[in-house]
This record gives sequence, C-alpha cells and structure tokens, in this order.
Amino acid sequence: MLNRTHSSQFTPTTLDVPICSAQTISIVCAADDNYAMPLAALAYSVLANLNLAKRLELFVLDGGIRDSSKRKILKSIDQSRCQVHWLTPSEDLLKDMVISRHITIAAYYRLLIADLLPDHLDKVIYLDSDLVVDADIDLLWNTDFHGHCVLAVQDFALPDAAVGLLNYKSLGISSTSKYFNSGVLLIDLEKWRTESIGARTLEYLTKHKEFVRYHDQDGLNVTLAGQWGELDPRWNSQGYLHQFSSWEDSPFSETVFNNLTNQPYIVHFTAGYKPWNCRHHSEQDWFYKYLDKTEWAGWRFPLWRAIWRKLIQIMTQHTN
Repeated sequence: MLNRTHSSQFTPTTLDVPICSAQTISIVCAADDNYAMPLAALAYSVLANLNLAKRLELFVLDGGIRDSSKRKILKSIDQSRCQVHWLTPSEDLLKDMVISRHITIAAYYRLLIADLLPDHLDKVIYLDSDLVVDADIDLLWNTDFHGHCVLAVQDFALPDAAVGLLNYKSLGISSTSKYFNSGVLLIDLEKWRTESIGARTLEYLTKHKEFVRYHDQDGLNVTLAGQWGELDPRWNSQGYLHQFSSWEDSPFSETVFNNLTNQPYIVHFTAGYKPWNCRHHSEQDWFYKYLDKTEWAGWRFPLWRAIWRKLIQIMTQHTN
C-alpha cells in the first residue's frame, strides 16, 4: 500500500506541446515468447489509434520470440503502416542482473537501446509489452522534452525515492525526489547516448544488487534522479489506481483521478497479475478490446490453468 505520508508528492506536470511533424514514429518494445500475444495487442492498439497520415516503425528487442509467434504478430497489424524490426540483444552485459518470477532479463533490454537502435534516430518511445494504447501516440511523440533526456510518469505506488529506493540516503538522493515508472518513456536518444544513461544504469545495478527491488526501474531512477521530465499521467495509467474507490481516497486530485479513470491514453497492466495470466482482471476489457482484433482473437485464460495456478499456490504455502 502507498505510504500515505508520501501521497501528496504525486503532482504531475502536463507537457503535451508539439515540437515536430515527422511522418514516422519510432517505438521500441522488449519481449520474449511469453509476451508475444500481449505485444500483438499493443502493436494493434497503437496503429488503431494512430493518425492515418503517420507511419510506425516498431523495434522489437527479441528475447526469444518463436518464428510462429512472430508470424502471428505480423499478421495482426497493417504492415503497410508499420515496419517491424526484430533486434536480438546480447545478454553478456546483463548476466548479473536481478530477476524475479515475472520479471525476466528482457526487462533490462531497454538499457541497451543506444547500441541496438540506428544512429540516425534522435528520439524513441519505449513501451513495455504489458500495456495497450487508447489514444493517438503522435501526441506523445510530439511532446517537448524541455531539455530533459527522458519523459515519464510518476509511479502511482512508489511516488518518491523514500518509497522506491532502499538506499536513497547513501546515494545522496532527496527523499522527495520523484520516482517514475519505466514502462512508458519518451527518450531523447542523443542525450541518452551522450550522457551514457544505459551504461551508468547497468553499472549501478551491478554494484548495488542488494538494494535492487524494482529491477531496471530502480537503476534508471538513480541515474536520472531529479533530471527527468513529467508526462501527463494518462500516458501511463497504472493498475494501482484501482485500489481507490474515489479521488478523495487517493493521492490524486479530482481532475487527475477522473481523467485516469475515464480517459486513459495508455492502460498499463502493472504487477504480476495480468489479463493473460489470471481468470479475472479489473482491466481485462481494455486488453481484450484490442487482442480480439489480432490473430489471437477469442483467446481467454483457460479455467484449468486458473485451477492449476491456485493449486500451486496452496502447495507452496503448505511447503513453506
């Protein structure tokens, strides 16, 4: 639960200011085969809401997606409007990273984008594969950086360093320094490369493994502490929002709460339970809205798998 003493720290700033009119939007995602189906829903959702005058260039950091899954992803999208590049990262630099049951090594791929993406790209949108887009991503693409290297949305459950970073004091980071969710990032690639953001983050994650709880997100929040810019929170509406029945019970203003509830731009299925790994999910309608337009149309989490998962949980509890 959110530490209520920090709830007032969620004070987002909106920066939806157009700065360019490029016809091609570049997006990078990371996935292994377990996330092939959600990736298809994500890609379809982006194109479904994208201005018809725009085209999409999608870079997929491939953590082992099967060829059959790749074919289904490609068949799920309008390839006349979207060019897909499959990039295979070298995991040598990531062999010492902290992983967990639902966070694999693919979560760290975004730290390697400076080496993987073409040199001519000067910016990119990074999207986790566990989300869908319900607005024109061109609005995000044309947001002014105002000199920042990265634009992101403050984490709903971990609003500041005092909650998000175990060792913020020893690092000299202010307790009130805002902590962002790394699932949606608008990245100035020129600054990212010049300031060695990926390499510095990997160095921190390697040297301070005992303090890492939220994987690459912790590292990026250390490297970019006090230096990242804020997006409208609708660009990364996180599952933690649904713990609150009304804005009065939440850390949000009435306007922000209502915007997130009624018109999110991106719905991010945070935490371990997601529409594709549990029987009932509070945001499953958002997911199926787009999944049912892909080659996985009609797929639903099977009852037998839900029962099996519950049995495993019960057995684990008895064992411990």
